[in-house]
Amino acid sequence: MRIFVTLVKAGSFAKAAEHLQLKSPTVTKAIQLLEQDLQTQLVIRSTRTMSLTDTGRRYFDKAEFILNELEELENDTKQAQGTPRGKLKLTAPVSLGQHLLAPIIPKFMKRYPEIEVELDLSNHWRDLKRDGYDLGIRSKKPGADLGLYCLPIKPLLPILVASPTYLSVNGTPTHPDELKAHSVILHKGGDKLFNQWKFSHPDLGKFAFEASSRYISNHIPVSIEAALQGLGVLNTYSVYVEEALNKGDLVQLLPDFEQPDIDRFAFYHQKRALSPKLDAFLNFLEEEIGVEQ
Repeated sequence: MRIFVTLVKAGSFAKAAEHLQLKSPTVTKAIQLLEQDLQTQLVIRSTRTMSLTDTGRRYFDKAEFILNELEELENDTKQAQGTPRGKLKLTAPVSLGQHLLAPIIPKFMKRYPEIEVELDLSNHWRDLKRDGYDLGIRSKKPGADLGLYCLPIKPLLPILVASPTYLSVNGTPTHPDELKAHSVILHKGGDKLFNQWKFSHPDLGKFAFEASSRYISNHIPVSIEAALQGLGVLNTYSVYVEEALNKGDLVQLLPDFEQPDIDRFAFYHQKRALSPKLDAFLNFLEEEIGVEQ
């Protein structure tokens, strides 16, 4: 196939033989064997010129494409043993990607200038293998992902917050049972409403609170904005409200009562040792976020 493509580009058997550093009879014999194998004529020969049959032209177009793909594959395989490079396709839920990945990806790309990043933020489940993603960050492990590799990263830490304005009017709860007297803001993910709040205290035991609300949102930044404007108590994750807490725009409630952590995982379908770009990103996640031991 390589000899045939070279022949077509060179325009003659003699030039093809010179380019390939072969003898002309060797090139002629190779084309004859190829035609015999394909059971069709590819080349029309004359004493001074050569041309292609219609079949030969179609075969050339596809053979050239295949050889180019093969060359790219060989180069990628060789490069895989060296510097991390190529496109890294990532997916994560919107808020998780916004607060977890968006602040650190520029630093990663500066460290590895030969890696391209395509980040897809969506609350819809993605099939990593089928949709061509190298890695996905998720808070749970769907059954369809059982065949994937998994790196547990630091969990999401639930936190109860409200604005100083809201608390000045409605008071500050000191026990989960007091939440019944407060307005709350609820988050909905897909078809699931996150209104079952669980608390535990080393001395007082466990408590459960089923929240109801006048305001439900499926987008965490929208819920946070409602809390900032004093609409009520919000149960969210610390990573989403760090800035507001540091500024004093939100206040943590019930700090002595713990809530169950939400596990986070980095899923991938290729062995990291075979993909320098993936291995580099996983090492970076471990460095920047930390791994759950």
